[in-house]
Formats: sequence, structure tokens, C-alpha cells
Amino acid sequence: MKRRYQAGIIMMLISAMIASNLPMTTVFAAAKRQQVKQETKKLEEQSRKMQQEIKDLDEKMIKSNDAYEACQEKLISVQKQLKKTQQELKEAKASKEDQSRIMSKRIKFLYENGNMAYMEVIFEANNFQEFLKRADYVSKISKYDSNMFLQLQTTEDKIRMATKSLKQDYQNTKTLTAKAKTEKEKLDQAAAKKKSKLASYQKQLASDKELLAWFEAEEKRQEEMDLASAKDGNADNTTSKAQSEKNTTGSTASKNTTSKATTESKKETTTTTSPSTTVSSGNLSWPVPSCHSISSGYGYRIHPVTGVRKLHAGIDIPCSTGTTIVAAASGTVVDAGYNAYNGNYLKISHGNGLETMYLHCSKLLVSSGARVSGGQTIAKSGATGMVSGAHLHFVVKKNGNYVNPQNYL
Repeated sequence: MKRRYQAGIIMMLISAMIASNLPMTTVFAAAKRQQVKQETKKLEEQSRKMQQEIKDLDEKMIKSNDAYEACQEKLISVQKQLKKTQQELKEAKASKEDQSRIMSKRIKFLYENGNMAYMEVIFEANNFQEFLKRADYVSKISKYDSNMFLQLQTTEDKIRMATKSLKQDYQNTKTLTAKAKTEKEKLDQAAAKKKSKLASYQKQLASDKELLAWFEAEEKRQEEMDLASAKDGNADNTTSKAQSEKNTTGSTASKNTTSKATTESKKETTTTTSPSTTVSSGNLSWPVPSCHSISSGYGYRIHPVTGVRKLHAGIDIPCSTGTTIVAAASGTVVDAGYNAYNGNYLKISHGNGLETMYLHCSKLLVSSGARVSGGQTIAKSGATGMVSGAHLHFVVKKNGNYVNPQNYL
């Protein structure tokens, strides 16, 4: 807004210099225009550079997000494995305790009865072969108890080591996840700052481009004024020459010629003004049926947003956003769209060189090429584009030239 205000001040100063015919106006305007061009080029380069930086950051953010998600997935997986291993450790301890109880019972039996109990089992055999079998069974039972206990102890140790490793892995993954999250947040913040900076560049760029467009329009207007002045000078010279020739032909011929010219002039005036009366008889309907006031009329004014004095080529009808807008007459929609200055807009051709435009709409209800009837709802009012509040900016053009809409309503 500050930059736009400065641009408005520059436009007003140059306009004032042109209007006052101050010296060095062209030089000043050209110098300022060149300065704005250079600044625009610099801003465009900065914008391109910033867009590339944002693109690079976006790629880093994608990788960072992938890394963060991978860490989260691994953390969940390790948690599940750790939970499973802890359960296995619990079961291994229980199995070892069961085996220990069985061995304890046997040891207690041997302690209470001595080795004679095993010896009795062996020597109660009916034959030598059975004796050997019983001796082998006793030996196997003893080995089984010993091996089973060692096996259970080994299993418990392995599970305990796996649990310890998983716990360490879980802590490491948790740390990596936290780092990935921090990195992701840093990149998000950096991207937000760069996007904000880019928006600032683009806003400044839009302001400079608007100022350049104004310079071009002002130069064109000045050229047209110079051309018109040249034509007026040629016309004056032609008139003076004709008048001199008329004076040499005698007063009688001069009077007849003057009388004839006067008559023709009156006829011409009548012919010229007659269509204007017909056109301004009110053949266009009011475009906002619910609002009939005008907040800003047709003519030169200071723009409420840019602060520039320029032609207000229409009338402003104040109305809240969403108010119904109707076609002022039957016709064909020749243009419908959006731009930064006019916002959402429509242009309707009514034939015979007559066109109407509806600017700053919040919503367009017809599209280009559509045939509309007078009084048909075509849009909703709003505050899109370069405006200070919700309203309809209604424009009437005749043969490509802006005219006062109030003469046609």
C-alpha cells in the first residue's frame, strides 16, 4: 500500500507538471520511467530467483517429509517389535522357572532319598538288558534336565539382548524422528518467509507495472494532444487563407457565402445533435434494481486507491456484496473474465456501437458468447479488483468511446 501510494504521488506530480506546462517535464518523466523500468527488471530477477529458491525448498521439504514419515513408521515398527520381544522374554522366563521347579523337585527327591533311589530303579530290572535301559534312562533324564535348563537360559539371554537392542533402536529412532520434525518445521518456516517475500516482490512489481502503464498512457495522451494541436494549427492557417481569398472577391459574394455557410451550419448542427437526443432518451435500464444511488459519477477524479487523478469512465452504484446485477438491455456478452484492476467483469454489446460494462463483481453468472435479455440477472456485485469497497462500476461505450452512462439510463 505504501508503494502504491508513492506511485500515486509520482503520477499526480507528473500530471500536474504536464497540465502546468512546466519545463523539463518530458525529461523528468522519461528519467522516472527509466528508473521504474530498471527497478521492474530488478524485481523480476529477484522474483525469479526467489521462485527458484522456493522450488528448491519445496524439493527439500518433500525429502524432509519423506524422512519424517519414514522415521515415524520405523518408530511404530520398533515399538511393535519391542512389545513382542518383551512378551517373548516374559514367556522365556516363565518356561525357565517351570523347568527350574521340575529340576528342584528331582534334586529335592535325591537329597531326601539319596542316590539309592536311582540305584533301586536300576537294580530292580528283571534282566541285564532292562538294567542297561534303566541306567540309560536315568542318565538321559539327568542330561535332559541339564540341557533344558541351559537351553532356556540361553533363550532368555538372547531375548534379553534383543530387547536391550530394540530399546536402544527405539531411542535412536525417537531421536531421529524429533530431528526430522525440527528440520521439517525449519523448512516450513523458511518457505513461508520466502513466499511472503515473493508476494512482496510481486506486489511491488504490480505497482511498478501499473506506473509504467500509466507512463505509456500519458505519453500516448500527450502525443494525441500534440497531434490535435497540430491539426488545429493547420485548420487555422487554412481558414485564414480562405478568408483572405473571400475578402478579394468582394463584399457581396462574401455576404452570400456567409449566409449560405450559416444556413448549412445550422442544418449540420441539427443533423449532429438529433442522434444524441435519441440515444440519450433513456433506452438502458438501471443495472442494480435494489440500489438507485450514485456514489461517484462520470468525470475526472482522484482514484480512491491509487491516488491518481484520471477519468472515472462510468458511475459507481454502491451496494453490498452479492447484490443482483441485471443487463441494462438485450445483447451479447462479448467479454467475461478477471483482471487485477477491474476484478470480475462483463462486457455486453447491444448493437449500433453501444456497449455496457459491469465491473468489480463477486460472481459472474453468464459467460462470453451468451445472449442475454434486458433485465436478466447476469452477475452479483462485489469488491474484486482495485477498489475500496463493494459497488458496481457501470460503464457505457458508444462506438468505442466512453460516454456518461446517465445520458443513456
